[in-house]
Amino acid sequence: MAKVQWGNTWEMSAVPYIPVPNLVVEHCQNLLQAGVQGLMVSWTLGGYPSPNFEAAEAYYFSPMPEGGEALLQVAERRYGREAAGGVRAAWDALSKAFQEFPMEGGDVVYRVPTQHGPANPLRLHPTGYQAGMVLFPYDNYKAWVGDYPVEIAEGQFEKMATLWEVGLDKFRQALTKVPKNKLAAAQKDLGIAETCGLHFRSVANQMHFYRLREDWLAAEPGQRASVAARLKKIAEGEIELAKRQYFLARQDSTIAYEASNHYYYRPLDLVEKVINCQHAISLLEESVAKS
Repeated sequence: MAKVQWGNTWEMSAVPYIPVPNLVVEHCQNLLQAGVQGLMVSWTLGGYPSPNFEAAEAYYFSPMPEGGEALLQVAERRYGREAAGGVRAAWDALSKAFQEFPMEGGDVVYRVPTQHGPANPLRLHPTGYQAGMVLFPYDNYKAWVGDYPVEIAEGQFEKMATLWEVGLDKFRQALTKVPKNKLAAAQKDLGIAETCGLHFRSVANQMHFYRLREDWLAAEPGQRASVAARLKKIAEGEIELAKRQYFLARQDSTIAYEASNHYYYRPLDLVEKVINCQHAISLLEESVAKS
């Protein structure tokens, strides 16, 4: 038997599932080829009903289906025949993007702030706190990356977020062809996918911010202006991500919830993040004015 989590695991548990059913199909095929005959299919996370489970279900019975056929059937049932092809293209892009996740670096999936995304505050001055498992990333960015150099991990999250946006564009286009009776569920699925992308982008931003913070703190007062401008730009970007995530979180109460940890954030935490970033920007502007 094999323990599997079709929906998600700690690499991104702030959503009920990660919309990458292509990777689930690939995993099912590999398990069958390895002779696995039984599954434990959940944990405290990863058990939410999703297209991932629907795709995996096709492999619970013989004969083993073709991967593309199984995915197309799921897309047709969930989004209608006219939208199915576009959704399949979106899943292709999202699955390709998710393969860039820097997952092999020790306990990176437990400490990196993918669970909190744009709700994690920016600290202009080091807190000195150590990152805890899942709930408390703080600003301990060197502990977020496991065995990876910070620049490499940051680059991977940036790459993943950029590729993810390609899949989101295809998903949005496909939704124009979804029939009315399936549209509400499809819009919820899009919100889940958008949340993933915003979290990935925010993690890249936060790593970049803290790398630059080291330069800002080490610089002489008269040399801080250029670094401060770059830090300010990142903070402004985080404000926009937090605003976008606020509306998604208001629309879907499953976002940012995980059964064993409850809510990683609620909508007002994203409001607090906006205020936090505005305060950081003010401090950066003051530091430049004084230098």
